[in-house]
Amino acid sequence: MPKFLVIAAIICIAMVILGINRGFDVSDEGLYVLLAHPLQENQGGIFNYDLFFKLFHQITGIHFGIVGLRILRLFIYCLGALALAVFYRNLKGEKRLSLEVYLISLLGLMAGYGFLPASLSYNHLSVVLAAGCLALLSTGTPKLTQNLSLGLLLGILVYVKVTTALLLGLISLGLMLYEKRLNWKVLFALLIPFILLEGVFYLTLSENAIIRLSDGLSIQTGREDYHWWTLVKHTGVGAFWSLLLFVISFLSFRLIKKKFFQALLIISAFHLTFFITHITDEWNHFFLLLGVVVWAWFFAKSDFSRFSAKEKVWILLLLVLPFVLHFGSNVYWLRIGIHYLVFWIIAWLILAEKARLKSFKWVNIGISFSALLLVFNGLWWHSFEQNELWKNTEKWEYLPGKTIHLSSHQVSTLQKLKTQIGEEKELLAAYRNSGIPFLLGKTLPQSPGYWDKEQLKGFFPKGYSKDVLFSPIDSLPQNFTQEPILITDFR
Repeated sequence: MPKFLVIAAIICIAMVILGINRGFDVSDEGLYVLLAHPLQENQGGIFNYDLFFKLFHQITGIHFGIVGLRILRLFIYCLGALALAVFYRNLKGEKRLSLEVYLISLLGLMAGYGFLPASLSYNHLSVVLAAGCLALLSTGTPKLTQNLSLGLLLGILVYVKVTTALLLGLISLGLMLYEKRLNWKVLFALLIPFILLEGVFYLTLSENAIIRLSDGLSIQTGREDYHWWTLVKHTGVGAFWSLLLFVISFLSFRLIKKKFFQALLIISAFHLTFFITHITDEWNHFFLLLGVVVWAWFFAKSDFSRFSAKEKVWILLLLVLPFVLHFGSNVYWLRIGIHYLVFWIIAWLILAEKARLKSFKWVNIGISFSALLLVFNGLWWHSFEQNELWKNTEKWEYLPGKTIHLSSHQVSTLQKLKTQIGEEKELLAAYRNSGIPFLLGKTLPQSPGYWDKEQLKGFFPKGYSKDVLFSPIDSLPQNFTQEPILITDFR
């Protein structure tokens, strides 16, 4: 096994651990931490995995704060890498797990630190749950316990991201039908865990996913960024540019003999595609587009007559899985797709081993270097909606016994807000700044995050008369009578 994989994995983990108590993003990360807050309401929520945190707190009294959620993310990434190593072992029919595959999988998962904050979220949970589903689906002779386990993972996925659960559930049924092992007993085993979870949550917390989704459908569909066509476009645009670059690269590898002209055409197409799709400050989609070129190289160099029909099905699934997992997101695929890159990496491993491509070691080196760069850039240097992590040196206690290091400007702002705002346990924050109430030891009324005016009007049709933290991304509804507390810069 190459030593550089071990070194890269150790350095990536070290970078995560060293920054685990530094920095905080009040927008997306504010939503993540409030979803883990045992006292936070989540009426009509799309993401309902907070029910697990509430039930866990009810049983144990443990509340996962910022540091706890960051540790939890790293831990489930380690579990996800293990699931992918099991999946690879099942496909190869081997008896032992490969440490090399495990480390490559872990590095692929850790590339997700390149975009969005470090705390555990639905993006990370959906990737790891999908990895677990692959491990169970690839088992040669599944037993009742494995079908129940698959049903449990898909059931949990309903609470994490319902669109992904539905699509991955249909894919799972399709694979079982293809392998002629789908019957009413299997269907029953797949459904039982979700039914039990819904019952447990209703009996203990008086709510569950079905109740929340039915209540919140009208509120969320009122948001322009959650219209059906918009969600299709967010995934479809990424698929279009990926397919275009793939076709150009594939034809170049197949039809052009001289490597210089191959490289010239591919680099030109890559350069053009990268800058056309570079619509935000982040550049992590560079690695996704590079991955498309790697796919084209594998397809051009591989002899698919050597692959069994089953292997072709798995390779196709790993190719499309990043688009499946993304569907339902209101963020463009090329921005957030870095979280799903690991499934392409596993497919490349299968292709390289089958085609006996000796040059694949350079792909491994590229994966290691890319993961190191993405973790350093996304976590330390260009932290999502934050200053560099090393600038966060001031300790702030946001809940009794729970602290985080922030910038001096952030601490100063929080101290002023603490004297300005009363002792109310709840504080409404609009828009995209739900992390500020959290840092003040408060929760938000009804929902853990408000992103636009339509969402706010949906939850408060009769208005709101108490204090509102206001970030002027959008205007407040007219019937919000209280003078808002303006927040313009919290970095």
